[in-house]
Amino acid sequence: MSRVVAVVGGGISGLAAARVLAGARLASPELRTGSGRQDGRPDIEIVLLESDDRLGGKILSGEFRGRSVDFGPDNFLTRNQSVTELCDQLGIGDDLVAPATSSASVVARGRLHPLPAGLILGLPPDLVALARSRIVSGRGLARAALDLLALGAPISASSLGLSPEQAANGHTGEGAAGARDPGGPEWSAASILETRLGRELVERLVDPLLGGINAGGLDQLSLVVVAPQVARALVGHRSVTRALRLLARSTPKPSTSVSAKPRPFFLGMRGGLGRMVDALVADLRDRGVQLKTGTAVTALRHARDRYELETANGTIVADGVVLAAPGYVAARLLVDEAPAAAAELGSIPHSSVSLVTLAWPSDAISGLPQGSGFLVPRCEGRIVTGCSFLSSKWPDSASAGEVVVRASTGRYGDERPSSMSDEELVDAVLVELRELIGASVPPLASLVRRWPRAFPQYLPGHLRKIERARAALSELPALKLAGPSLGGIGVPACLTTGERAAVEVRDRLSQ
Repeated sequence: MSRVVAVVGGGISGLAAARVLAGARLASPELRTGSGRQDGRPDIEIVLLESDDRLGGKILSGEFRGRSVDFGPDNFLTRNQSVTELCDQLGIGDDLVAPATSSASVVARGRLHPLPAGLILGLPPDLVALARSRIVSGRGLARAALDLLALGAPISASSLGLSPEQAANGHTGEGAAGARDPGGPEWSAASILETRLGRELVERLVDPLLGGINAGGLDQLSLVVVAPQVARALVGHRSVTRALRLLARSTPKPSTSVSAKPRPFFLGMRGGLGRMVDALVADLRDRGVQLKTGTAVTALRHARDRYELETANGTIVADGVVLAAPGYVAARLLVDEAPAAAAELGSIPHSSVSLVTLAWPSDAISGLPQGSGFLVPRCEGRIVTGCSFLSSKWPDSASAGEVVVRASTGRYGDERPSSMSDEELVDAVLVELRELIGASVPPLASLVRRWPRAFPQYLPGHLRKIERARAALSELPALKLAGPSLGGIGVPACLTTGERAAVEVRDRLSQ
């Protein structure tokens, strides 16, 4: 008799989980145990439940001015090769493309300054390049240089939220459950970095990048979640700069062989990342997965090793469940069956963002710099948190003679965009873009896309919170969590959590 697995949530995590359960090969390298292995079970019936009327979560492509653009993420990091592998399996790998430009700028004292070369997630191992950028003042540069004297105490694993075992083996993701609790309080990323590098450098350079990626601020983010490689590299060092230099030297360099093509750090897709969702959905249908959109799960009950999932269209009975919904949704569904896990997941705060896409004639922008866009530090007090020059980054996203940009607004603690109408938000963005890139005439078109409660905030202690939630769920057989609430908002990280949850549910059902 076939088993039934319900996947709750139709973002990239849920779609990836459903695909593995339906018999597909794993795409995440860290989960694969053999070439060509089929990791699903043919006797599993999968039903995927999504409350929205579309699948893909925050991955969304659409038309703007007759061209395809992304209204969510438009690229992904290739360090985790899961997305490139997935696209190859789906037959769309040849359509992956690198951005036409990858350099960027940051706003400092009302002007755009190119980011210095060699940054490691916003952290500068080269203070000479930092000085040339003029992003920080002479005083700020001098304060950062004091770090080279290595005067402080060594950075401990516990202050980073790492146990000694995690620091030694490099395993810091959500799969690290079961490692010994580090015991001491975890410091925020800003507390750790400002102690060594000074406040100005962190505010002006590191926070716009690391904080901007996560729609938050480093004073309330866990370094081991938002930059795990950096966090591990700092353990035992007195100087952040020296530790970064060692990390840079130990990182494999792209091959210089004529026959070897260097792998870009970022990749997008011709026509937008939404094409990956379309291909995934088509693949799932071919595999017999039931895809139910507009179907919110209102309650979850566990009885006699099975689960009942209530929806407006009836009750679904399942032998296993992958909860790939946001933490606050998972908390609501688990409040009766696993109240301790629900409390942990429900305590994860989220920030909302709104994206404003705009187009102008090319000759109407007088100050558009080279590169893919710019970042805005929180200390500037602006409503724009960053801006992508889509027509420079992805030339096919704009018609000839037009410039298309996408401004990001909203972050943790700044709810101004949420209180504005679309028209008010566009006007506020235009005021700032007029100053920063010389957009002095009205745009040809504008489009606002809002993403409420889209970014989980990884506060210090987040990994321990997830470990406690997973431990509290251990008494519920064949129910696993997936999604960005576990730690890591990028597409590859979300995909990997979905595949891991699918493997865990499948293995439990096989027992």
